[in-house]
Amino acid sequence: MSDAPTSRWSTHQLLPPTLVFLAALCATVAIAAPTILAPQLARISLDTNLVSTAASTTPVVTLDRCSLDRPMAAMLPPRMLLRSQRVVVVRPADRRIATLQAGTVVRRDATTTAGCTDPVLIASVDRVTVDRTTAVPVGPASIQTDSTRPAAVLPDRIGITYLFAPQSRRNTAVRFFDPVTRRSVPLVPTGTDTVNGLDLTRLRADIPDTNLAALPGADPRTRLTKPASWFGWPGGIVTAEVHQRGSYTLWVDERSGLIVDATISLSREYRAGAQRLPEFDATLRYDAKTRASLAEAARSQSRPAWLAGRIVPLIAGIAALCAAAGAWAIRRRPGRSA
Repeated sequence: MSDAPTSRWSTHQLLPPTLVFLAALCATVAIAAPTILAPQLARISLDTNLVSTAASTTPVVTLDRCSLDRPMAAMLPPRMLLRSQRVVVVRPADRRIATLQAGTVVRRDATTTAGCTDPVLIASVDRVTVDRTTAVPVGPASIQTDSTRPAAVLPDRIGITYLFAPQSRRNTAVRFFDPVTRRSVPLVPTGTDTVNGLDLTRLRADIPDTNLAALPGADPRTRLTKPASWFGWPGGIVTAEVHQRGSYTLWVDERSGLIVDATISLSREYRAGAQRLPEFDATLRYDAKTRASLAEAARSQSRPAWLAGRIVPLIAGIAALCAAAGAWAIRRRPGRSA
């Protein structure tokens, strides 16, 4: 009794369906990578750690705080001003949201001391919960300007402050929020520039004059009651309040959403009616080290989404075409007889 003949698939028969399956798989990857994977990667990174230093473009005269205990206000000799800032992600943070915490200090370029000779002019800790895809505030926000007092809550915060949504576009209407004045203002595109090899969008926000003493939960140091003679004004006892105005010019990398360069103008003065006593007036610009560091961070953060949106679909598409062409060629070639 003879065995029944065994039917086997030859390599010639197996290759075409295998290549067709591979072509379909690669085509699926080519479609899914830019439409599904890339948007998932284009989010604010939970590893965000942005450090920046800006220096005044010229030496700046500032109010001598030690003169608060003297008969008359005095000004300190011109010194460079430095603005240091660090932005990190803290809890709560998950797949949808990230809480940004920014510590910012503006100070004279002088040795750190205590008391009235402390070179720090402005110090704040700002916290805001944002959407990781759009970078707009979606949760609690607060700012603390005095370590001895609780943070002031910032309800209904509108606008971007520290970074933009990855893959942002110039034609998208964006507002800027200044946490010190608590003003939300339009960000106006003013052109494009190349900074450290990156093509960046230049945006400008103008912050109108704001009475800081009139803000809810204002720092008590923004209001000063003294004899008018201390300010150099005529009259008796007066109460002067701090007013601040300024502007921000930001250079933004659209792919990563990071601010790579910035020019910040700040002007503060004590004011009572038409009388004014300047505290300082400065324009600060990110230094070269900051621009280089942030440019590298922008490249690093935008690379995964760029690979998923551009390179992976290209390679997968070429592989799909090659596999389909191989399957077609093999099917047209006659197989060898068993």
